[in-house]
Amino acid sequence: MRDKLLKGIAAGADKKPVIILLVALVITAIMGVMSEQLRLDMHFKNLMPQNHPMVNEFNRIVEDYTSASMIIVAATGEEKQLKSFAEELAPQIRSMKNVIRPVDVTMDTSFINRHGFMLQKAKNLKNNADIFQDLNLIPFLTHLNDSFEKTYVQDEESISTKEKENNAVAFLDGIQTWLTTLDAYITGNGGLQKAQVATDRFLGGETYMISQDKDMLLMMVQPNFTINDLDKVLVTVDSIDALIAEVVKNYSGLEAGTTGTMALSRDETVAASEDMYITSIIAMLLIIALFIVSFRMWVAPVLAGITLIVGVTWTAGFAAVTLGSLNIMTSMFAVILIGLGVDFSIHVISIFTESRAAGQATGKALESALLKSGQGIITGAFTTAAAFYTLTISETAGMAEFGLLAGSGVLFCMLATLVVLPAMLSLRDRMLLRMHREAGTARTTEFGFLGKTAGIIAGKRTSFLIGLVIATALMFWFARQITFDYNYLNMEPEGLKSIKLQHLMEDEFEATPDFAMITAQSIEESRRIAEKAKDMKMVGMVTSISEYIPSKKEQRKRAPYIEKIRMYLKNQPLLRGVRPAQLEKFLEQVCRLQDNIIELAQLAYLGGQDKVDAKCKMLAGDPENPEDSGLFGKLYKDVKTDTRLALQGVNRFQQDIAPLMQHKALRMANADEITLAELPATIADQFLSKKGDKFLITIYPKESVWNFEFLERFTDRMQNLDPRVTGMPLVFYVLIQKIAVDGRNAAMLTLVVVFLLLLWDFRRVSFVLMAMVPLIVGAFWMVGAMYLSGLQLTMVNLMGLPLILGIGIDDGVHLLHRFRYEGGGNISSVFKSTGKAVLLTSLTTMLAFGSLVFATYRGLGSLGIALFIGVAACFLTSVLFLPALLTFVKTDKGNK
Repeated sequence: MRDKLLKGIAAGADKKPVIILLVALVITAIMGVMSEQLRLDMHFKNLMPQNHPMVNEFNRIVEDYTSASMIIVAATGEEKQLKSFAEELAPQIRSMKNVIRPVDVTMDTSFINRHGFMLQKAKNLKNNADIFQDLNLIPFLTHLNDSFEKTYVQDEESISTKEKENNAVAFLDGIQTWLTTLDAYITGNGGLQKAQVATDRFLGGETYMISQDKDMLLMMVQPNFTINDLDKVLVTVDSIDALIAEVVKNYSGLEAGTTGTMALSRDETVAASEDMYITSIIAMLLIIALFIVSFRMWVAPVLAGITLIVGVTWTAGFAAVTLGSLNIMTSMFAVILIGLGVDFSIHVISIFTESRAAGQATGKALESALLKSGQGIITGAFTTAAAFYTLTISETAGMAEFGLLAGSGVLFCMLATLVVLPAMLSLRDRMLLRMHREAGTARTTEFGFLGKTAGIIAGKRTSFLIGLVIATALMFWFARQITFDYNYLNMEPEGLKSIKLQHLMEDEFEATPDFAMITAQSIEESRRIAEKAKDMKMVGMVTSISEYIPSKKEQRKRAPYIEKIRMYLKNQPLLRGVRPAQLEKFLEQVCRLQDNIIELAQLAYLGGQDKVDAKCKMLAGDPENPEDSGLFGKLYKDVKTDTRLALQGVNRFQQDIAPLMQHKALRMANADEITLAELPATIADQFLSKKGDKFLITIYPKESVWNFEFLERFTDRMQNLDPRVTGMPLVFYVLIQKIAVDGRNAAMLTLVVVFLLLLWDFRRVSFVLMAMVPLIVGAFWMVGAMYLSGLQLTMVNLMGLPLILGIGIDDGVHLLHRFRYEGGGNISSVFKSTGKAVLLTSLTTMLAFGSLVFATYRGLGSLGIALFIGVAACFLTSVLFLPALLTFVKTDKGNK
């Protein structure tokens, strides 16, 4: 039946090529218009099964909480410039009112100014209350030291958790600003504005989102859309980057850019879009060059290229209708189809040129080409497509969509090759005849060395088979040694500023933007979850609404201490200047504060709290470096340089800062109960769902989640914390597990389906088993060669394994069909003729897949290398194993 169908196609192409081509052109135009609607969406969340509870929860949070979709502006440089840059940039971003909501440069201080003390723990209020008893400098420093010793020196658990460590750093930061301002007054450079900054930092902490060493600053930009609105993400992030580029010109030595999930999504999409076009063009050019060299004619690559374009266009239109968008895996479909689809054209053109060179007429040559290669093309296409279609059983959307698209694409390319290519070959010959030129002058396309090699292998089959089995065993052992690279960022385009800034964020803030999210039904549930998360050493930071609304019980416990502070502030003693005789007493308390900080540094060093240790060294100096005396050393030196001038500065400092401290502290000493209604929108919107019935807890890991061992532990701890947890790291972890299971299941099903299809085609088990040798052995050789090349498996190149199971069957199928057509016993002839087509198809496929190394997206590059190795392995196993195995088989010509 297939012979009859192929003869009919050859006859139609010979008699009515123009009509066939016009119909194909109309269909291609329609599919091309439809393909314009195809979108790129490179977020790996879209690879997950969309009905998975974690994905559903993630999508719900993204839609329900505005804070779940943030664009982070990160800048590095000197502190003063960073703050000026942020203040200049923020209004320009805010002017994008159609896409941007608030832009957080500093924290909302109005709420802190009204309720600052109520947000502190009762134990800390108890220890700190006496600080406000007398704001004269000497008693103030005395009480400050008393409080410091109670809170940190005498309490072994004072910096035992990440939250306590961060609080200690914030407290030390306030002391640093206070001492820096004092020293400025001592040297005659003080002023009321500096005193106000010192007051705000001492009582309320740093308002800018700036790192501990003050060399990195973050701005949180909240768009009015979610990360799922990809078109808006691209335009908005590009616009913000353009604003950053203009503003940063005003600040030498400052570097800034966007980072976080949205910026990375933009970078991924742009890179993938460019890669899709660049790699496709490179693949096409390399294949054209190979055609010209192999067939020594220009028309062959042109006709094969047109056939490919038709097949890829039909596939793109199909994708637009069935999928609507391309993801990380499906974005490479064009290169995959160029590599696979050109194989069909090579087989047809190779035999057609042989027949024309032998003197056959165009119609007869087309019939010969389709009869000799058509059955192999059909069988190869259907087995490859079936192998891809097995991926549609996958739970992961990425693999399922890729299976559907690649399988359908192979069939579209097969259809274009069997219908469009013969019509173009026929039309070409007609045009040459009209121009009175000889159409059948193409050179023979046989490769003699392949035939000779096959003959040698067939003659010494036992020796070759023993050697090949040993080689396969070795490659199998090497394959078992290969490892997996779980770091998703290693698959991203190299040199992205968004990733560079993300790594800096991890170092500077000890928190990553790849966070976990949990929703709670009440503030109390939110509090319980947040407290448990804060106790985990792997957690860098936790944000929840409970930070701003303490429990009623806690507020009642804190109220008496707040009232005590309020009483102290209302009944302040008169300010008394520091007399010359009291200067030593003043310095004694300053020295005591330094000693306390040194003791805290020792505790931090022993406990591994590096942030506290580093901050202490900035203040008290580095004991391992005698030249580094820190801020205290400078202050002592400035006092001793001119004690009279220093005393005047100390008194001016006291005169300016004491009233400011009293005024601000009185506002903060508010014992009224904090309720949800008290929260300003800038804070509430971060945690409250749109309906106001749920509360978001965000948990930032301390380390990079792309370290798999850490990711595995983090995911386990988060799921134990609350089964509703979601977030990018956890989605990625589940995705890895799903891909591993799906890949294994798809591979097993592929082998079964391919076996059954081959059995239906060949009707002989011996032929089926021989056809599957390149498939199975080639897969072992592929992974073994990857290991020897230093490659690791990744989430993307893991797709190469089921792909090779679909691709690797072609070589054996074509060789076996030609062997049966020739009637058996003529192995050298089969490999001399069809062997060249198999070699060329392998080379073109390798070149197509190899073009992926030019992709900026490193995941695609690693896939390209893996597939390049895989195709080479399948070709080698075909031409090495089959000549020996075919000597065991007898067939009659025409037993097809």
